[in-house]
Formats: sequence, structure tokens, C-alpha cells
Amino acid sequence: MRSLQFIIVPGIVIGIIGGILLFFAAYNYYPQKNVNINLNGKCYEFLDEAYQKYQDLVSIRERELLKLQIESLEGSNSFVPITFSGSSDEVDYIIDKFDINVTEMQTLGDQNTQVDKMIIKGVINNTILEQILDNISDNITDTTANSMPKIGILPNSGISPSESAKISDKVDQFMISGLKEIISEKNGVKETECRSTIMYND
Repeated sequence: MRSLQFIIVPGIVIGIIGGILLFFAAYNYYPQKNVNINLNGKCYEFLDEAYQKYQDLVSIRERELLKLQIESLEGSNSFVPITFSGSSDEVDYIIDKFDINVTEMQTLGDQNTQVDKMIIKGVINNTILEQILDNISDNITDTTANSMPKIGILPNSGISPSESAKISDKVDQFMISGLKEIISEKNGVKETECRSTIMYND
């Protein structure tokens, strides 16, 4: 059972990170104006102000996820596998500024689609990772939340499967609390049929 847990939990984390990166890649170039949320089996459509607040909430969630992962890392001088996305210029800037050792580079789209988006995997010192988090935290505002670099820590020996599960639960609770607040404000929120794959349960 323990060996199975080591396989399942990192797999879930990889799936979450991959989905987040692909979501932002698509959103930046093919922006939509609404999102459907399934909260405790009841479904809502977020439009206008509610939609913008949801986008901000998702960006802040990524900051909180990174913060919790960094706090869980064992050893301040350890090297950490990460992944992030951005345009070619953004990627080059992040790599140079934070001295990231790139291990894999993937380009989304081609000349026909005119999509300038890249997904990078690399290795970085934990101390520098903390500097990135501080930089994100110091500069986040409602208008800059969606322009923050989308950096995620990949599964590694510094974070145990049980700790990964705890982090996942905390992040889910953060999202549920934020979604309930958006729904309670009612601005740009309407009930709708349940067709969403974005699901949260208390």
C-alpha cells in the first residue's frame, strides 16, 4: 500500500500541474468570458466581475501552493525540480534571472497557430525558489495576478506523499472558501446546469 501511495500521489500532483499550465497556455491566447463551477453538486456560471475574481483566485492559489510546497521541503540547500510556462521572452527572462538549469523544453503551437508559449522543466536551488516566491508575493495585485509566472514544484524526495496530500487538501479548502465568497457576492454569478469538469466538494 505504501509503495502504491508513492506512485499515486506524485501522479496526481503531475496531473494537477500539467492541467494548470495547459489551462493558462490556452487562456492567454484563447481567452473565454465565463467559467462553469460545480461546488458540492450545485453548478454556477461566473461572468464579468465573478469571472475576473475567479481568475485572480486561481492565480493566488498557485502562489499559496508554491508557498506550502517550499515550507515542506527538507533541506534549505537542496535542488528542486520545477516546471513553468510563458512566452519565449518570459521564459528566457526567468531562466536568466533565477539561474534555472533547464532539463526539458516544450513549445506549444507552431507558425500556423501563432502561439508563443513554452513549458519548461528544470532544477533550481531551494533558496532561489524562495526568492521567486517573495518576488511573486511582493508584486501581486488584482491587475497583475494573471501575469505572474506559473511556477510549480514537481514531485521529489524532499516532499513526502503524505505531506503532498496535506498540501492538496489545504489548497482545495482555500479554493472552496474563495468560491463561496464569490458566489455569496452574486455579482456575475448565475446558477446553471452541471456540465463543468471543475468540481469542488467540502
